[in-house]
Amino acid sequence: MTVITVSTVGYGEVKPLSPGGELFTSFFIIGSLAVMTVGLWHAAELVVEQQLLDFWGRRRRMKAIEKLRDHHIICGYGRMGQEIVKQLLGHGTDLVVIEHSPNLVNQLQEAGILFIAGNATDDDALVAAGIDRAKSLVAVTSTDEDNLFLTLSARVLNPELYIVARCASPVSHDKLVRAGASRVISPYITGGRQMAAALLRPIMVDFLDMLLRVEEADIDMAEVTVGPEATFAGVTLAQAAIRERCATGIIAIRGPDGRFHTNPPPDYVLRPGDVLIAVGSPFELSCLEQIARGITRQ
Repeated sequence: MTVITVSTVGYGEVKPLSPGGELFTSFFIIGSLAVMTVGLWHAAELVVEQQLLDFWGRRRRMKAIEKLRDHHIICGYGRMGQEIVKQLLGHGTDLVVIEHSPNLVNQLQEAGILFIAGNATDDDALVAAGIDRAKSLVAVTSTDEDNLFLTLSARVLNPELYIVARCASPVSHDKLVRAGASRVISPYITGGRQMAAALLRPIMVDFLDMLLRVEEADIDMAEVTVGPEATFAGVTLAQAAIRERCATGIIAIRGPDGRFHTNPPPDYVLRPGDVLIAVGSPFELSCLEQIARGITRQ
């Protein structure tokens, strides 16, 4: 009866038990309690362990995000957001994804991509992603309304941020521009133009598509800004001998006034602030970028 009372099983004899039956019942009660206790212990251990893993994982992720500078923020990890992340990672750039869907958050965690689990329209999520230190932001959430509100919030939090927003409806284009978007992309218009070009100039489209597939191509395009310390600042394109030094081709130059000079002539004088549109391998483009920053290659 002491075992029955301590175990709180509320056991009552239906008929008198023999000493052997009482001994069996006592061990049965104690064994059942032991099994239940061990089971509850392991269940609690799993829950606590998972919570600790989530806590330390979130802590490590936030520390990594706090160290980022001039990174990209991708708001939305849908089909378009996933392709954007793939391309940016192919170029070795730092990025943070903001996503609220639990399934997509799990995909980000499994892929080892830095992310903030939350709604991109929430200022707290943007601040956690380091918007004050970011270089650019891409708004590719599910609706034009969310992209519009997100663009407005991001512009207020960082007036110097470069913002690219997606719009599905043509009427949203001007609203996004007024809200502060640096560039607005309509997938339907862009896709339609590309499909028309594929009919009219298929080889050119194949070449441009090859440049965009960083995981397959051994050639790429880059924007290289001529710095004040560049060795070729103030000299002509011919004197700069960029092709001879880095084996890259310059297909266009955008001057400090914003004007584009396509297929620039050899006598074009390079000035600090010029942006060179160059074509070459990643190694060749890296060579040009170092020279443009005034770093002398050995």
